[in-house]
Amino acid sequence: MNEKKQLGRLIMERAYKEHSHFKTPTKIVPTYFDFFEISLKHQGVKLAGRLLYEEINELDICAVGGPGKAIVPVLCRAAFLQKIGVFFIRDSRKKVGGLSEPKWLESRIKAGDKVALAADVVSSGSMVVRAIEEVMQFGAVVVKIVILIDSMEDDGIKRIEQFLQTNMLDIPVRVIFTRKQLIQQEM
Repeated sequence: MNEKKQLGRLIMERAYKEHSHFKTPTKIVPTYFDFFEISLKHQGVKLAGRLLYEEINELDICAVGGPGKAIVPVLCRAAFLQKIGVFFIRDSRKKVGGLSEPKWLESRIKAGDKVALAADVVSSGSMVVRAIEEVMQFGAVVVKIVILIDSMEDDGIKRIEQFLQTNMLDIPVRVIFTRKQLIQQEM
């Protein structure tokens, strides 16, 4: 079985939660993907990190990063394979450290650097849009966005693409799995 199918099966076995309640940025949904169930397990990091690496390995970038905490182990695995740096966008501004420079972005990237963004699960797309804004404010250039799972709950991919179009940004968005594909593979 190939790595993508293995990861898809792992996601459905461990991360897909039904008959529950999960708060997205815009609503409460009855089903969701708990990506920590993937990113905190050796096999999940290995498979997801490898798939992310395959998406970025031919890019001329110095770092890969993204929003949230669950994606960080996967970012680290892909960055290790690519021999590049990692960054992440904090959920809240860093409250300790340099008072004159509060941080939303944890990184050593600098203005002008080319980077890739990756997200674990997209519902509304707001966290990815915020990540794009933070990287742009930092002065780095996003050259590709990779979404591991489109939950298909709240038009997130469409909102990301609208944001890119509105801001005249020509950044390709690649979705590895949609909710529909994951559910259909189980049947």
